[in-house]
Amino acid sequence: MKAKNKEFEHDWLNFLNNGSLLELTKRWEKSIPYPQKVKLKNNIKLSLSGTGILSITPEQISNVSVVISSGIHGNETAPIEILNELIKKIIKGEISVQINLLLIVGNPPAMNISKRFLKQNLNRLFSQKYKESETQDYETLRAEEIENEVKQFYGDIYPSEKQERYHFDLHTAIRASKFKKFVVYPYQGSKLWNKEHIAFFGGSDITTVLLGNQPAGTFSYYTSDQFGADSATVELGKVKPFGENDMSEFEGITNNLISLIENKSTKLLEFDNEKYRVFQVKQEIIKVNDNFKLLVDDDLKNFTSFKKGHLLASDDENEKYVVENDGEAIVFPNNNVPIGQRVAVLLEEINL
Repeated sequence: MKAKNKEFEHDWLNFLNNGSLLELTKRWEKSIPYPQKVKLKNNIKLSLSGTGILSITPEQISNVSVVISSGIHGNETAPIEILNELIKKIIKGEISVQINLLLIVGNPPAMNISKRFLKQNLNRLFSQKYKESETQDYETLRAEEIENEVKQFYGDIYPSEKQERYHFDLHTAIRASKFKKFVVYPYQGSKLWNKEHIAFFGGSDITTVLLGNQPAGTFSYYTSDQFGADSATVELGKVKPFGENDMSEFEGITNNLISLIENKSTKLLEFDNEKYRVFQVKQEIIKVNDNFKLLVDDDLKNFTSFKKGHLLASDDENEKYVVENDGEAIVFPNNNVPIGQRVAVLLEEINL
């Protein structure tokens, strides 16, 4: 145990020197021996409470709390690299942290083997969906751990009129997209869609918005529903291996996140239906048996649309889905899901 602790101390010191949360998380993929806390020269406090879970607080008390998560799916590397660059700049003093910040690398073991997940899709297990799982495995335990960390970070009071809460869950998609970047705005129930929140993404060069239609087990729905955070799942392009991402493609969102962290004015693009493409969910297509499949090419792009009458999914017997209206568009097509999970989402474009 002492040898392991000594190794961890060595890796922690390396992290403080080079700022690579990615390397530290790779080495301690499932757990750390004990939490670490340190105050930097600029009086910013760092606290590593679990593997890939780092909170950062400024010298002055702030009423703004921001969660930036990445790697909820382990093979989505660009968001992890964005987060890693942010913490490097914070440790070097190139970013002045003026708000409460929580950085999360969601699924390190899956990241280390370049897989989306180990046993279960982590982004279906939040809002205590992990308790409904038939098996208890790494992803169910990790969802519970992350929920507890976020609860502690935001505080237990909901809603809090004194605290501004944000959550940016950064992702990349399995497939390419007709609209390269888009945000999934989680279901808001009786609340109105916040057009100022959408304007932040427009200012980040993301002008396609998908509106959630129901409660979900996603991380962004959890933070929005439980803590009233302005949350979003942010899709930044197509999945690529580490080192193959063109980081210049993410400058819009990265620069806006830095402005938010420094408590400066962010770049906004005022919402207008002429400037944005807004989609709402028409239907989720569910895999009802092992033979049920989407009848689409492997390279079909997200937001591809179809004409009325097109046979989109079938099990060659009784179950099928035929497009009901011209212009229905598909996102997240994926035949490789368990029975009972969605193989695709069908959308219709609307004005907001």
